[in-house]
Amino acid sequence: AKMQETVENTEDAHAVVSVDVNAQGIELSAKAEVWEKAPNKIRAEVVEASDAQFAGAIMVTDGQTAWAYEPSRNVVTVGSEGDIERPLPQETISSLQESIQELLDASEVELVGDERVAGNAAYILKAIPKEGTTTEFFPGDGTATLWVDKDRWIILKATYEAGSFGQATMEVESFDLNTGLADDLFAFEIPDGATVIDVEARTPQPLTLDEARAEAAFGLAVPDYIPGGATLIEVFRVGDSFVLRYDHSTEVSFTVVQGPELASPPPLGQTDAISVRGQDATVITDAVGGNTFLYWTEDDVTISVAGHISLDDALLVAESIER
Repeated sequence: AKMQETVENTEDAHAVVSVDVNAQGIELSAKAEVWEKAPNKIRAEVVEASDAQFAGAIMVTDGQTAWAYEPSRNVVTVGSEGDIERPLPQETISSLQESIQELLDASEVELVGDERVAGNAAYILKAIPKEGTTTEFFPGDGTATLWVDKDRWIILKATYEAGSFGQATMEVESFDLNTGLADDLFAFEIPDGATVIDVEARTPQPLTLDEARAEAAFGLAVPDYIPGGATLIEVFRVGDSFVLRYDHSTEVSFTVVQGPELASPPPLGQTDAISVRGQDATVITDAVGGNTFLYWTEDDVTISVAGHISLDDALLVAESIER
């Protein structure tokens, strides 16, 4: 109740937050500076990151328009608030309050002590899943621990530990509440020379397979091998990329995506270099979730096979492609 009261009485907030994740093949540490202003203005800048693709990333929303800047690609994605995919550090931090409330609702919470965090006295709360809870907040049957500021009732630190599944930590290094943040902080100026991607302009356009073949400026890649009883259920175009979606199977569901470049940045996970169709390829695997993201470039076309599919099957799909 005290935490909720703080949320309701906070007009704006500024914090420096660090995250450290080592789970399901994802290893990432990052530090971000975050500004928020009620009801829905946010700015998050990644100050440091162990993964170069996130370093310097910026996400801004003024409550209506959102911008996501990836300096590693010099790309700005623009769209309506809520339509922009946030890079992992910003997503983790910006959605923290909502996530923690959902976690508490699904937990039995016990006060286990107190400790100072970032110079502030804090209660230590341990959260374990309530009986019958199936919430995604407890993958691997883990335990969440929260450090709550005794005076201002905000989360200063949160950890999640689940044995072999992995662990994650979020910690507030510094914060200020109700300092009167200016609205112009939540506007974004597009850097010179940056490529601008309009989310609305990339709305998927449904096609038939024959229409996709006719519209593609290259030989459309269509696999001959389809594992696990999956079938082609959807074909659509997103910008210059074409997506073939295979589903209707209890075992596998995946996409074959092709275009001049990857339609979206690859996910985090265990990454390995392999060879596909005589080309250098990259595969990212999620052993726990059974997911694979395989991609390579062939004749200036980047192709990916990705989804709930084993690496062995993804390779068979890739090798069976006809163009």
